[in-house]
Amino acid sequence: MMDGIRDNLWRQSDLAVKNEVWGIDFILQSTGGALSQRGASAAFARINTDSRSVRDGDLFVAIRGDAFDGHDFLKTAVAAGAVAVLVDRPTSLPENVTIVSVVDSRRALGKIAAAHRAQFDIPVFAIAGSNGKTTTKELLASCLSQRMPTLRSIKSFNNDIGVPLTLLGLASEHGAAVLEAGTNHPGELAPLIRMISPQFGVMTSLGAEHLEHFIDMAGVVAEECLLAELLPSSGKLFLYGDSQWSSHIASRCSAEVIQIGSQPHNDWRLLNVTPGWDATRFVVEAPIDSMCGEFEVRLIGRHQAMNALLAISAAASIGLSRTEIAKGLAECAPAPMRMSCWTVNGVRVLDDAYNANVDSMKAALQTLESLPVVGRRIAVLGEMAELGDHTITSHQEIGAAAAAAGCDVVVAVGSSAGHTTAAASAGGVREVIEFAEIEAAGEWLLGQLREGDAVLLKASRSMRFERLAELLKAMS
Repeated sequence: MMDGIRDNLWRQSDLAVKNEVWGIDFILQSTGGALSQRGASAAFARINTDSRSVRDGDLFVAIRGDAFDGHDFLKTAVAAGAVAVLVDRPTSLPENVTIVSVVDSRRALGKIAAAHRAQFDIPVFAIAGSNGKTTTKELLASCLSQRMPTLRSIKSFNNDIGVPLTLLGLASEHGAAVLEAGTNHPGELAPLIRMISPQFGVMTSLGAEHLEHFIDMAGVVAEECLLAELLPSSGKLFLYGDSQWSSHIASRCSAEVIQIGSQPHNDWRLLNVTPGWDATRFVVEAPIDSMCGEFEVRLIGRHQAMNALLAISAAASIGLSRTEIAKGLAECAPAPMRMSCWTVNGVRVLDDAYNANVDSMKAALQTLESLPVVGRRIAVLGEMAELGDHTITSHQEIGAAAAAAGCDVVVAVGSSAGHTTAAASAGGVREVIEFAEIEAAGEWLLGQLREGDAVLLKASRSMRFERLAELLKAMS
């Protein structure tokens, strides 16, 4: 969850929540706010944080971000039809507009969402961890949707704006909810988990993420471990069990812990993974007889099979059948830039450019290695952000990993490219090249790619590697 995404989350046009009706009393009671002005309407069908998508009857929440301040758009929101606003600074609006004043409108949004969530007695799953949260969320939600309408996080909206807006989408029709909770600073995860109030937690693999803020893996583990600590004793935690930290995380959890992995000690085991360009097949050994045997997921890579197994175990825990789960897996297509595959002019492109840390980089490289390739394996690797003092060693580690994965060509992009290429060359990669800018890397690729090659795109979100993907898709 990058800082630059925070503001984008509440400026997205689809971040408006439709529900039955919220009354002004509910807003005041849940936020502890004050009614500065009583307008013509005392009930709201939507809560909106984006003035561009306001409709008649909305409550507009003015949120401050790093690049925007919703208070600057109050008049725009009212002109578009907002009948009420929630603010944390003095404001003057026409007398027919209801004004609710709070100390912090961003936190108030979370309080409204938590109060709304408390009205629903349905299975709620929270997904945390360093790698694969969005994919696991989509897989689990797809499985649960085979039996009941299931609320899921929009895209990867997993911060203190995206989580409450997702929760506010809970309606009487829903039989379950699956929400993603992310963090990149100490102290961010716990408020989200308390807001979601899950009975079930799913912890994906942990890795060296946001070390600029967490300092080291101990800091990452301490933060992510809060999902385990905050689950109720009556709940369940589905934990990636092959990690060196899994026993510590399990010890911090009062709920039942179910471990998922490849090693013998796990409750659910992943066996015999067969990756392909269109799907990944794998065998499951499970404590539930009907769940043993082969499954298939329309995602690429061994790590995606592990994400699928986390979803399978979680779905099975609330009684879904093998048929329902298999159908849910089959209907779940890869999200954009998350191990999605496409072909242009006979070149296979493995697009995993949504985000990156050391572990997800290694997983992507191992996936490239495991797939059948007629031509060259070309890894195009961008910067990994927010690594702090670990920046140099982490990029060197990825260069070495590219060599170990049998890459024929390594193209590194960004200010740390030299560290990646030096390590890749030392590891035996025949051709390495570095670029400071994406456009130069794109031009080089357009001139060098040939039929039969396979290209991996992988970088942190801040690199905006989708620009590179667009260049390749336009290749003629």
